[in-house]
Amino acid sequence: MTARLPAPVLTLSALACCLPARVTGVHEWAARCGVPRAHADALLRNGALHFHDAQGTSPVCLAIRAVRSLLEDNRTPPGQVDLLVHACTIQTSADAAPYSSVSRIQRCTGLSGALAFSISQQNCVSPLAAIHVTQALMEQHPAMSRAIVVCADVIGSGCDPLRAVGELALHSDGACALLLERGGARNHIAALRLFTDGRFFHGTDANAQPVPDDRYYWSAFSTMRAALAQAGVPARAITRVLPHHVDLQGWYRLLGMLGIAPERLFTRNFTRTGHVFGADPFINLHGCGVTAPGEWSLLFSSGLAGCFGAMVIRH
Repeated sequence: MTARLPAPVLTLSALACCLPARVTGVHEWAARCGVPRAHADALLRNGALHFHDAQGTSPVCLAIRAVRSLLEDNRTPPGQVDLLVHACTIQTSADAAPYSSVSRIQRCTGLSGALAFSISQQNCVSPLAAIHVTQALMEQHPAMSRAIVVCADVIGSGCDPLRAVGELALHSDGACALLLERGGARNHIAALRLFTDGRFFHGTDANAQPVPDDRYYWSAFSTMRAALAQAGVPARAITRVLPHHVDLQGWYRLLGMLGIAPERLFTRNFTRTGHVFGADPFINLHGCGVTAPGEWSLLFSSGLAGCFGAMVIRH
């Protein structure tokens, strides 16, 4: 799926994150869940040092905090937001009917004038899918000029053993809110590529763990390469690769396939934040520091069941 760009160009103007204060280390988690030390050591080799624990705080509450911070930090009046899109990775992160997560977020943040809806089923790629839908809506409705996409997920109480993504990552609880605008001054979205690989439709094995498959690397590489081609940018022009926090060692393999120097991979948040579901590349964009005008960044995320997404941004 190739996402067409609206005119004028959509920009990712601002971001805000909400990560719970409670932090739990890998070996503490392993002891608590009866996980062998060798498994914990393998997680450490893949950059998983600790995770943020919401300790019962709901994903909707984290989303509300992230949206409030976004509005306050950027002095954006709620009445000037035309669209609110809520995205989540796991179904338990959304309120069950007849309740509505996006309605609660809308009411608690004063966004009563915004068109509001939710997107899921793209797993950790759901926020990128939400940006794609935002692009399409703004292209069809010229009066829309400003949107907020917010993603939030938590591992529920009593489900700690499910935090591990094999030996590749540990899930962190958290939320991230994105401000998208027409014709902003920075972070132009030059390309967005989404891909669902039907070979991975099983998602996990009987133990809720991902099934190892080398074809994953080809699908991830192909998605990023297609985004670069859509943007008309050679891989060597990418200044920063902003990854999802899964399989640190595998990321260096992907960079080699793409022909991007390994030092351009932004790795600091693998250990700092853990794998915050679909929020990872945006948390990295928020924390990667000052970028020079005209530089390019490549954002990527993938999810269980063969979901892949890549976005190219011109700063």
